[in-house]
Amino acid sequence: MKFFRNCFFVVLISCFAFNSHAQNSTAADTGSKINFNQTDAKGKRDGMWYIHQPARMGEDSYSEFGSYDHGIKFGKWYKTDNDGELVAIETFKNNVLNGEVKYFDKGHLYCVGHYRGLNPSQKYDTVMVVDPVTGAQSLVSVLAERGSLKHGTWQYYDPLTGRLEKEQEYQVDDLVYSKEFAMASVDSAYYKKKVQMLPHNAASGHYYKPPAGKQHSLTGTSE
Repeated sequence: MKFFRNCFFVVLISCFAFNSHAQNSTAADTGSKINFNQTDAKGKRDGMWYIHQPARMGEDSYSEFGSYDHGIKFGKWYKTDNDGELVAIETFKNNVLNGEVKYFDKGHLYCVGHYRGLNPSQKYDTVMVVDPVTGAQSLVSVLAERGSLKHGTWQYYDPLTGRLEKEQEYQVDDLVYSKEFAMASVDSAYYKKKVQMLPHNAASGHYYKPPAGKQHSLTGTSE
């Protein structure tokens, strides 16, 4: 889990910078000063930014941290939910998703995928595709206004055990391959044992019990 700890450390640094109103912070590894939440001469976001998005229109609040290049979102961006749990690590280029993305459920990895970002400065962009049967390569023209396309391998994991459950291959948003992986007997036994130990599973014997004298029935009478 070293990778997750490093991600969490990055988010903590960004939160500190935000709460300090983007004052100078000292990077522990280099000793250099880093300015957060800055703008360039034209008022465009530039450099490292921490952004908190309050809940709105039925969507939960979240925070994200990453870099801008004169108003253009690029590189890896880290997103956390309202509880500070890691939700996503996404890669951007020219303000659109491009490259590997990772998604998490309560901090546990459940999906790794790939996007192909389209060039927003052009009306059309071209993407190389491979025929899944013949292996022949060809270029496909796509409207750039579509932003990003699923393009490449997408893998889905059980967030509880880390077991690979499904693998898919996309080309220009089209699904060309899909395979589901059956659970091996040894994995099945491990999974069942882990599920039985969850606090909400009464079979584990570890579910929550109120202290004596604090137990109440639905009718309001003490048990």
